[in-house]
Amino acid sequence: MAADYRPLLNRFPQLRASLAPTPLCDLPTPVQHLSSLGGHAWVKRDDLTASEYGGNKMRKLEFILADMDRHKAKHVVTLGATGTNAGVAAALACHNTGRSCDIFTFPQPDTDTVRKNRALMDHYGARCLPRRNLLSAALGWYLHPGRLLPGWYFLYAGCSNPPATFAYINAVLELAEQIEERQCPPPSEIIVAAGSGATVAGLAIGCALALPHCTVTAVQVAPARLGPFAVCHPNVIEKMQDQAWKVLREQDATLPDRPVQHWVWEDRYFGNGYGVTDASTDTAISVGSAHGLALEATYSGKAFNCFLDTLDKRREPVLFWHTYSSAALPEGLQTTSGS
Repeated sequence: MAADYRPLLNRFPQLRASLAPTPLCDLPTPVQHLSSLGGHAWVKRDDLTASEYGGNKMRKLEFILADMDRHKAKHVVTLGATGTNAGVAAALACHNTGRSCDIFTFPQPDTDTVRKNRALMDHYGARCLPRRNLLSAALGWYLHPGRLLPGWYFLYAGCSNPPATFAYINAVLELAEQIEERQCPPPSEIIVAAGSGATVAGLAIGCALALPHCTVTAVQVAPARLGPFAVCHPNVIEKMQDQAWKVLREQDATLPDRPVQHWVWEDRYFGNGYGVTDASTDTAISVGSAHGLALEATYSGKAFNCFLDTLDKRREPVLFWHTYSSAALPEGLQTTSGS
């Protein structure tokens, strides 16, 4: 792990006391040129954030664990689909810090990735609480009696909450340092999967701070709404941005009242539902595999599909932000088929 891997806290040193992230990741993650896809194709390898389990959730959990410590949390409750990547990351973090972890789950199409993640959550001691659909899982999480008790911490789906947004502001500042060191050119566009929102919100603010000529394309991978509530929706990301920007502006009054918008919403790759693949996503996953990238059908495959289409339209550098863990299963851990 690099000694100075938190450029956010170097730029805003007053945040050290309030954020104080818990080291979990091997940072900075590398940038890689996918030369066979064209001279303008690049990837940020956040699949390699940590050796035991990588992906964007581990970056977020560095900041979230510090928040758990501040709240003296001993019991963590989160929610996600049956094969939630965030559930795996939360289970691992809780296991390694002596906390219990309950996960309200809702069904998604059964795949090798889903079975792998279920095995990992069990391996790390999480208690999965299956519900028949997203609404009932969300209600279980919102109405949990632990909300009335000390020591309980309620973590939203995708490991997304206000502290998590700062992890991806930091990540863009990390990328900016790699660009300055000529490890890669400045991207004109960053392509990333958009689920619960904190990753996109952080990337967008980071670009407003450090990469003013770069646009973040947020590829929708989850339902936009749950009844009247926005779930995977631009409004959610804008709210997260506003919350984080307010904190930054309190530390630096020279920042504008609102960040310049450096992101766009892309909903054409969601397809027929959460975790539901199609021929173009399957092709994108195969192309990624041929280039050494482990992708899956729920998040990264759909975002990489968008990335490949964007490469055909652009000649400026385009960067795919890889958010799915490529870590191998722990030795001896087996997955089972079926639902």
